[in-house]
Amino acid sequence: MNFRRQFVTLFPAKFFATLLTALVSLALLSDPAIGQQTLGSLNGTVTDVSGAVVQKAAVKIRNLDTNLVVTAESKNDGSFSAADLPIGTYEVTFAKNGFKTAVYNQILVQGNRTATVNAKLQPGAVASEVTVTATPLLNATDTTTGYVLDSSVIENSPLGTGSFTQLAILSPGVNADLLNTAGTNAGFGNQSIWANGQRDTSNSFSFNGVNANNVFNGKSSSQLTSGRVAVNVGQGNNSQTGEIQTSTSVYGAIGQALPTPPPEAIEELHVNSAMYDASQGANSGAHIEVITKSGTNSLHGGAWEYYQTGGWNADPWFIKNAG
Repeated sequence: MNFRRQFVTLFPAKFFATLLTALVSLALLSDPAIGQQTLGSLNGTVTDVSGAVVQKAAVKIRNLDTNLVVTAESKNDGSFSAADLPIGTYEVTFAKNGFKTAVYNQILVQGNRTATVNAKLQPGAVASEVTVTATPLLNATDTTTGYVLDSSVIENSPLGTGSFTQLAILSPGVNADLLNTAGTNAGFGNQSIWANGQRDTSNSFSFNGVNANNVFNGKSSSQLTSGRVAVNVGQGNNSQTGEIQTSTSVYGAIGQALPTPPPEAIEELHVNSAMYDASQGANSGAHIEVITKSGTNSLHGGAWEYYQTGGWNADPWFIKNAG
């Protein structure tokens, strides 16, 4: 009885309430803040032809697809910045009294990346306009090791199962399992990915800024397969035809794997293998971000069909050899 009274005295209910609040706050703060990865940023410096900085120049940033307009002004050192821009192609206009208006009409803003536009204003009337169509390719802001693929590259890349995971090997230090072995890329046609010597369970995945890590095994693939013929080299688990079977794409697969959007629905694919910021540092491998396409002000759409059959395959070598 005395021990119980002393315990209550030493640890009152207020103490437990404070401890519970601290634990909940810690859990919430420890979750990676990856929602901002679907947005990009833009910065740069405004100078004249002599290299002197131009202060208080008006900067107008317009999304060519949605007509979203964001304005900024160059600071005393000539620099400007605009954060939280939806991904897409922008037109950036610089205007200042005594200078010709400079227009950069092909500025690509990518998710979780900062595009840099350094404008040089020429003396002249504001009504005069100088248009620059080149797109700056150098990322002069962050040191992340990785790459960003846009929709045109994704759609035109040959993907054996239609899974975005097959594009991860384009990043330095990243490799994936092969498509030409039985039982590979199990579940949704995804491949297992290894980055910088880490395990295939050490990567992190997100879709449109939402954490999508596999809660079953931490992988991009699973142990469950749905067989289909992908290649035909005369060996494997089909005794009649000798065809190697791999798993199918998202349209027919089963298993505890990551969802795989059709390549036509993906706007950008990010694979960051090293030197990423704290928002992506929860895992020691690669961080892979998929951003799907969004709407524009113009009506557009597409239709496609996937059809694969063993009837289109060449005869296996072993069948030919047997006559």
